[in-house]
Amino acid sequence: MTPLLPSPQHYLYNLITMTSPDAKRLWRKAIKEKFNCQCVYCGNNYELTELTLDHVKAKTNGGESLASNLVPACRACNQGKGSSHWLRWMRQTFGRNHSREQLILNHIS
Repeated sequence: MTPLLPSPQHYLYNLITMTSPDAKRLWRKAIKEKFNCQCVYCGNNYELTELTLDHVKAKTNGGESLASNLVPACRACNQGKGSSHWLRWMRQTFGRNHSREQLILNHIS
């Protein structure tokens, strides 16, 4: 499993990889692996290449591209959530799911 570091730059600094594109690729892979290639919103499993990364706090709302603000999401969930507040959108779409909500809260805290 790829170690999850805060940003792609940390892979370069720690000499895990030597190029910026490789660092970004490893970082994105590590985030998806941390969640066992599962969409955090709907809970379905996907192949690494099928998952996108979603900003829990959307970039348009001031969210940053840091590991603590990125979670794996299927394309449908990522597009459906858009720039909405993650918890409000998730509950409107799937109802309350304490375990999924706690998974995200633990990651972003």
